[in-house]
Amino acid sequence: MLFILRKVWALLLTPVLLLTGASLLVMDLAGEDAIAATRWDYVYDNDRLLLGAYCYDPAFSDPAYIGQVKDAGLDFLICDTTPAFMDECGRQGVGVIASHYNAPAMYGDVSDGGKAQWMNLSAEGYQKHPALWGDNVIDEPSARSFRAISDILGHYYALDTGRLPMINLFPIYADSDQLGNEPQLGSLRYLLPGTAYADESLDKYRRHTADYIKTIDTDYISVDIYPYGLDGTNDAWLHNLDILAEACRGTGRDLWVITQAAGNEVDEGGGMRWCSTKPDQLQQSYASLAFGAKAVVYACYQTGWWDDGSHMVNAAGETTDTYDAVRAVNEELRVFAETYGEYSWLGAYTVNSYKAAGLRYELANGLPKQERLRLNSWDGLLVGCFDQKDGDGKAYVIVNMMELLHEKTARLTVEFPENTPVTLYVGGIPTAFEGGRREIMLAPGEGVFVTVG
Repeated sequence: MLFILRKVWALLLTPVLLLTGASLLVMDLAGEDAIAATRWDYVYDNDRLLLGAYCYDPAFSDPAYIGQVKDAGLDFLICDTTPAFMDECGRQGVGVIASHYNAPAMYGDVSDGGKAQWMNLSAEGYQKHPALWGDNVIDEPSARSFRAISDILGHYYALDTGRLPMINLFPIYADSDQLGNEPQLGSLRYLLPGTAYADESLDKYRRHTADYIKTIDTDYISVDIYPYGLDGTNDAWLHNLDILAEACRGTGRDLWVITQAAGNEVDEGGGMRWCSTKPDQLQQSYASLAFGAKAVVYACYQTGWWDDGSHMVNAAGETTDTYDAVRAVNEELRVFAETYGEYSWLGAYTVNSYKAAGLRYELANGLPKQERLRLNSWDGLLVGCFDQKDGDGKAYVIVNMMELLHEKTARLTVEFPENTPVTLYVGGIPTAFEGGRREIMLAPGEGVFVTVG
């Protein structure tokens, strides 16, 4: 009841800003200055869903250890390197986005010395190892450094190496000093059609995103967002993905999401919970796909900032329960990874949003109502909607967004168009049928991918 009253109060007090169309939130973020991203050709296949992991101890370069990466269903790693590690990754077909390889990876603000080393790279001196997918440029940069990053990328792309320069943004719960800005988009406390009251934390992040897409020309936006605390799910998680997905849709970029595949302080009263079960990984991965993510990157594979035993592989090189959970999820995702890449993200919406973990207000990506599924449920769901790039087909991702700590199954009924071919991927297993009514049950954290037409 309090939640409903809060929404009604917002409706009464908040001015309405009328927005229509798919890209208007981006226009609100960055106006006419938003950069339509240049689409680059890379040395790897960028047309399908990619699965990666953050952090790896390159001292473990024996074939068996790199084989564990392949067995987990991972396409690439983001990590430091050694020559032996790079060579073995090349032999086994594991891509590497390397830190401190061609130039030093930076964090936060671009240093003068760091920028100089990137700007001094030459086409002749650039190391083009067969395993190298790209170079890790900077993690979680402040908006204060966006102009310097733009300079670096202009030089990097001119080298024409076919590699990706990796930039990863702060999540939505970063503070103003970290983001490097304050909310300055104008009248920011507004009501979007079909949504509820937006607050300052969302507005600051919209500003940060706006600064990025009007300054930096990447054909992706990457973020690391870790939603699971010991007591529940961060209520800004889905808003983080919503804002970035809208920016990607409006500027022709791909969304990359670095998810929480570990935890800390497992025996203490605070911190992030260990994400070592299949539902933990299912919900994050499918939620990312519901916002059109083209890469899901698990953090962390080995080493990093979490408790050692919670990583996919511990410091001794031994696999953990988290490894088993990620491998099981990837086994599902890889079944439709190429098919998923044949569709473009239109938008996402929630069903029974007051029950959806990770949601504070309604989503604001402007998805037209006619794009939504004919769906009935009493449970909290997230639905991503897609258009086929070369054809008239549709696709959907449906996710059980009930709070995982409650371990609740979600039930729904969908009305697919009659006499239309439908393929429903449940647990990675495709089931083909002709349209009509379909009942679906989603276990805790579970999602499904559906193609129609």
